[in-house]
Amino acid sequence: MKFIFPLLILLPLFAQANTEFCEDHTPRTTATHGGEKYGLIVPGSKIEKAGAWSPKEMTSPPLATYKAYSLVQDWAVNNLPKFDGIEIRSVELVKYHCLAGFSKEEYWYYVVEYDSLLDGNKMYGSKNFVAVLMSGEVIGVKSI
Repeated sequence: MKFIFPLLILLPLFAQANTEFCEDHTPRTTATHGGEKYGLIVPGSKIEKAGAWSPKEMTSPPLATYKAYSLVQDWAVNNLPKFDGIEIRSVELVKYHCLAGFSKEEYWYYVVEYDSLLDGNKMYGSKNFVAVLMSGEVIGVKSI
């Protein structure tokens, strides 16, 4: 009897974890020389809406790498108006880690790192990365 009571209390917690989607994922963080902290925060709700995909399925991602590249170039035009453009330095496929839930589905997204360009010169910085969800949404760095 004394084992059943704790189980009755914990059971709703497991049920809740199974029905709610996971927390936000922060795959990259950085800080400026002045101590300001920034992070790439990928909301769990947006990941779920973007749809599940796994490389184990032996199929191409729902959003091709070249499309993610193009979306980031377009994003830069609207979000980095002080610069002439960007040069993409890497595109990484990242698995969304779900710590709170017990989802059997896998969710992936891209992290794209870039250098801003000004008068033909690369402007190196610590906040030069974005996430691109499989839905095509680009998420920029935020103050944390």
